[in-house]
Amino acid sequence: MTVDCITTGSLCTNTYLIVDGTDAIVIDPGDDYERIVARLAKSRAKAKYVLITHAHFDHIGAVARFAANGAKVYISQTDYEMLKKSDFYIDLGFFGESVQEFYADVMVSDGDKFTICNHDFTVIATPGHTAGGVCFVAEKCIFTGDTLFRLSVGRTDFPHSSHADLLQSVKKLFALKGDYTVLPGHGESSTLDFERNNNPYVH
Repeated sequence: MTVDCITTGSLCTNTYLIVDGTDAIVIDPGDDYERIVARLAKSRAKAKYVLITHAHFDHIGAVARFAANGAKVYISQTDYEMLKKSDFYIDLGFFGESVQEFYADVMVSDGDKFTICNHDFTVIATPGHTAGGVCFVAEKCIFTGDTLFRLSVGRTDFPHSSHADLLQSVKKLFALKGDYTVLPGHGESSTLDFERNNNPYVH
């Protein structure tokens, strides 16, 4: 599986692209719809699926435009319900952002498995940064959103965040057998073994 990364939006969100022929998966399209589409066009691909790790504005800013062009949206039910209740307005405590409303085609939960673009995905519920945060595991990669970063973990000073839940979620990832490439929502990639041995926040 080849994973491309493009940094989007004002908070430099890692948006991941997986291309299979003319179809593509876009993970956490935070913004910059035209740039993402242009990157896919270089491979003559179009977004068929959008996977969302969590529903903060900097990870979902371009989702509605992809959905309007036929992409199927995968998100946890908890975070999707939060979006609907807030009329797609995201309050992070010290500033607020709104995003264009979109419809969820598939609401995922812990342990769900699905195959898209010839790749098998498993969902791991990782609440903490948001109540409905999830990670997506495909082959030996984990798309961790804002749950786990290189030598860090997600913030929990936002509404609907929980530090205790986040630490349990990271320990849940650490309990997976074997090593994985960690592809976080911001910053550099890492590996699960490196984080198990060096992450200062979870010991």
